Amino acid sequence: MTFIIPNSDVVAEQCQALATLVARHTEPNGNRIYPTAIAPLSLSRSDASSTIIYQDYQPGLALLVQGKKDMVLGKETYTYEAGQCFVVSVDLPLGRCIVEATPDQPYLGLKLTLDSMQLCEMVAQMNFSSGKKENSVRGLFVSNADATLLDCALRLTKLLNFLTDFPLVICLACSSFCSNPPAIASI
Repeated sequence: MTFIIPNSDVVAEQCQALATLVARHTEPNGNRIYPTAIAPLSLSRSDASSTIIYQDYQPGLALLVQGKKDMVLGKETYTYEAGQCFVVSVDLPLGRCIVEATPDQPYLGLKLTLDSMQLCEMVAQMNFSSGKKENSVRGLFVSNADATLLDCALRLTKLLNFLTDFPLVICLACSSFCSNPPAIASI
């Protein structure tokens, strides 16, 4: 499946800026998830492709800014790449496999873990029709990241450089990142 990324020049620039920040806050030579001082935010880096690893995933929004990754639920594979996000709305047993990464072009991404109660509150505040969608998802989806979502991610990630100065701003930035209506509405 091929995705067309709207505003691809803007999205590409924002992904490059995010890749620079993620690379700055992670270490080369590994396949690792890096927790940050911003509790719900973690950064990912891998310098090589990997075999599939299964684990329980909590609700969250992951942005891929460089490389390519497969996520597996049962017999279905969801591939996402730079400029796309992967959203999980409920706890799920998923497999993950990095399929595109090298030391020169490592896999780089970030994930914002979503609190289930916070997610429910956000969805309750949105106006949804009560009718069932024909294209219901399985508690996860892959989508193109738009410029607004990437801008929120950039602002949040930049705060890693100023953690002691802005604790309230960090809280507000997390809230801004989580309340992006297009991403939340798709859950």
